[in-house]
Amino acid sequence: MIHVLPNVLNSGELAAVGQLLPQVRFSDGRLTNQASMVKRNLQASQEDSANARIAQIARDALARHPDVRIFAQPRQMARTTVVRYEPGMTYGWHVDEALFASSPPMRSDLSCTLFLNPPSEYDGGELTIQLGAQELSYKLQPGDALLYPSTTIHQVAPVTRGVRVAAITWLQSWVADVSRRELLVQLEEARALAGSNDARLVVLLESLRTNLFRMWADT
Repeated sequence: MIHVLPNVLNSGELAAVGQLLPQVRFSDGRLTNQASMVKRNLQASQEDSANARIAQIARDALARHPDVRIFAQPRQMARTTVVRYEPGMTYGWHVDEALFASSPPMRSDLSCTLFLNPPSEYDGGELTIQLGAQELSYKLQPGDALLYPSTTIHQVAPVTRGVRVAAITWLQSWVADVSRRELLVQLEEARALAGSNDARLVVLLESLRTNLFRMWADT
């Protein structure tokens, strides 16, 4: 499932991020993936103080966003990193790493890109995801995010004008199987549609969703 998350950052957070971005020190993005032949971007160091403050703002905003809870069932979230694409830069077709070094290692179930500057400021730079024979491309407004399975083949198209800035992170879900997560999302939607018209139906749907989550959750 691919989901657009609207208004992850509020106006105050966007203003704070806008003040911090000029302070971020960027280096060659290939430092974190030296074997890659398709990665050509700039990336902030985790030790950079401005990046760390943006990362905390982004993490807090994603954690409170209701769609993240519904769609991701998040168990862990990787540290957020600010990335920058200038003219000629791209991140060609690739699949994200399956495991991230941590204690214990974190499995990447979902990838998340939080857009930080307006799409009018750059040409190209679309986040494009392959779904079978289809290619879906996204350029979102600042403060909006895209949540998508880490198993997908995707790319950041070459930037031809201006600068594209985003924050990226990954989530490990309590429910590893994407088809099971989709069923939980459908049950959540069904419970919301039932409203208060049938109290018994609401209880049954909540019981079904909760007990399936109990059955499928990694513990």
